[in-house]
Amino acid sequence: MRKLFPLNFDWRFTTDFKDEFLKSDFSISKFAEVMLPHQMVELPANHLQASSYQIVGTYFRDLTIDALPEGQRAILRFYGVMNTCKVYLNSEFIGEHKGGYTPFAYDITDKLHQSGENRLVVMVEGFETPNIPPFGGVVDYLGYSGIYREVELEIVPEIRIQKVFVRTDVAPSLMESEMILRPTALFSKNPGTEAQIVFRVFKGEKQIQIEEFTLVEEREQIFSFLVQDIERWELDNPSLYTLQTELSISGSVIDQVTTRFGFRTCEFTTEGFLLNNRKVKLIGLNRHQSYPYVGYAMPKRMQESDANVLKYELGCNIVRTSHYMQSDHFINRCDEIGLLVFEEIPGWQYIGDENFKELTLANLEVMITHHFNHPSIILWGVRINESPDDHEFYEKTNRLAHQLDDTRQTGGVRNFRKSEFLEDVYTYNDFSHHGDNPGLEHPNKIAGRLVPYLVTEHNGHVFPTKKNDSEEKKIEHAYRHLNVIDSAFASDRFSGAIGWCLADYGTHQQFGANDRVCYHGVTDMFRIPKYASYPYMSLRTDGPILKVASSMTPGAFVNSVLPPTFVYTNCDYVKIYLNDELLGKHYPDWPTFPDIPNAPVIIDDYIGDRILVSGEYKPRVAKSIKTVLNAFTRYGFAMPFKLKLRMLSLMMFNKMTMKTAMDIYGKYVGNWGSPEVSFRIEGYIDDKLVKSVVISQPKSAILKLYPDATQLRHELTYDVVRVVIQMEDENNNLLGLANDVVSVKPDGSLSVIGPSNIALVGGSTAIYLKTTGKLGKSVVELRCPNQPTAKLEFDIN
Repeated sequence: MRKLFPLNFDWRFTTDFKDEFLKSDFSISKFAEVMLPHQMVELPANHLQASSYQIVGTYFRDLTIDALPEGQRAILRFYGVMNTCKVYLNSEFIGEHKGGYTPFAYDITDKLHQSGENRLVVMVEGFETPNIPPFGGVVDYLGYSGIYREVELEIVPEIRIQKVFVRTDVAPSLMESEMILRPTALFSKNPGTEAQIVFRVFKGEKQIQIEEFTLVEEREQIFSFLVQDIERWELDNPSLYTLQTELSISGSVIDQVTTRFGFRTCEFTTEGFLLNNRKVKLIGLNRHQSYPYVGYAMPKRMQESDANVLKYELGCNIVRTSHYMQSDHFINRCDEIGLLVFEEIPGWQYIGDENFKELTLANLEVMITHHFNHPSIILWGVRINESPDDHEFYEKTNRLAHQLDDTRQTGGVRNFRKSEFLEDVYTYNDFSHHGDNPGLEHPNKIAGRLVPYLVTEHNGHVFPTKKNDSEEKKIEHAYRHLNVIDSAFASDRFSGAIGWCLADYGTHQQFGANDRVCYHGVTDMFRIPKYASYPYMSLRTDGPILKVASSMTPGAFVNSVLPPTFVYTNCDYVKIYLNDELLGKHYPDWPTFPDIPNAPVIIDDYIGDRILVSGEYKPRVAKSIKTVLNAFTRYGFAMPFKLKLRMLSLMMFNKMTMKTAMDIYGKYVGNWGSPEVSFRIEGYIDDKLVKSVVISQPKSAILKLYPDATQLRHELTYDVVRVVIQMEDENNNLLGLANDVVSVKPDGSLSVIGPSNIALVGGSTAIYLKTTGKLGKSVVELRCPNQPTAKLEFDIN
């Protein structure tokens, strides 16, 4: 019935286009061999000039097709080409596509040389062409260029099922659900033909239900039936089912398609978000699909990896696909792991001419129809991000979304108060927090009325932070995200808050730092965490989390004073030891952060009972000395006036000189003269030690390698694996000031994406290794000064 042929290998590419390229006898042997996904120009990670990738390129692919059986058609499908392209087959024009974020397809049957050679030519224009969304105004992200997603050829029946839309409605019991199916069949011959359509529902390999109906003519029809004993798609149990749809005429099966789906309901209300009628607070991050060196061009593993990072490493339960439709691989993985998705149309602040608006409506239709059956998607974004109100335009987008999908609500992201509200959910970018004020503004103040409300961006550009910034700035970065998350939990009026953003990203010259990178992420470009990721991690429930947002080195801070240490954890309490001496037990700071499920532990006492135990001072005096020293640790010389008076009283009535005061400070705060200063922080759950961290002055620097996988697959296309490289001490702590250069030498089975010599930034970096087509064992060597040569082994199948 159907056959699928991936077309991701054996392409030739050149950065040019000439009419002679279309001639059937034109030789392409001199052009570079490339695999898809592909970015037209290799890019630097920093100081990227947007003009460097805004070029014309041409892709060539020769293919031989066996003669098609009668009644079969050949469909050529592209999943993403940036930004516009023209497609030719055997010198004939097939079609043109405008916009880089949506898939598109052509029926090429009538232009194929069956049982012979065919040449496919794709001319790609990587220009950020005005009035092709998102371009026309300034844009705070890059578009890149190339055939950056996969390409395939599918042989399908002429009489076939075009699409199956699966809707699972609420039934009387959570153990049953009504399935409403909208299969669209294409009858290109014999109008009025009557056909049979069979639906088989599978849970894994087990068929659990079969239903049969009659389908008439080429039109959409709705069929429904009740399915019992179901498992709902939940965040912690994302149960998936498969629907097999079979089309028969006169008893002969003509076509068959499979659709993956889940049973779940979702609704945004004025009192929060409901998943399967249970309230869920949405906490997540925005995701750009860009990577160092290759822009958007990454295959399946890397797309899935971002979903894994968001869910399993950072503990998020929602992601916003800012600001465009994203890869099927990414959305599929969100379905599989239980990560909710807010998907939106391409755009950034600018609303263009009528052509722009028509393309936007087309983008919206493709996004909804293509991703309709994904249970992870809970909200459609029908408004250009942060654009002004446009009643007529946004009335159209909202109406179209509801016509295409009446099971999901719509949102429209804005950044100003009391915007015209045409959608179902008021989605708002709240950048009001600046460190010492409430994390979020009240929804009623922003929306002006009682409506479902979701914060879709916060922090980000307000406090950009590099991985190698000062300790104070990195700590403040985390603190600001913490404050917003706490505010989101404070009221059911907030359905949740989605932070800006997952990872640092390249941008245009109007934005970002002077290297044209927006350091807005809670991770760097390589998805390596910063301190700001810790408040998200602390919400995890899959195991103990104990993240210390400090090097605990006084010399890294202003005035060489160690400030209070934030420990982001899901533990009940922590204990802190200095050189194996217990300093104290600390509990989550609920008074300061009363609403977040797991408040951080704030350690502001590095003295413990040492002054009292020393016997040098009377208990009352020892207590006062400790109070003053801890106040100085927190406030420095800006300590409250009352504590300054206490310090003066101590010196006057206990005949302390300034030298005595300095000696006390050095002994109990600076730990001067101690042969070793080692802090141990232990996390406890149910009074059981579950995790510990040791932080001391490092005695050694050890290069550590962390590959995401060692089993790679060179199959439908090439595979890519990330290897995180870190310089750590003997206690496995990151040495955040390390900037050593690491040289990478792969064998012929793998190649390095980007430079082979790369410097650590903030103590870490990462490389991407790409399969070349050679299967079997592969060894990669990594060399770094003063470190033994490290080797990684991979199996490539």
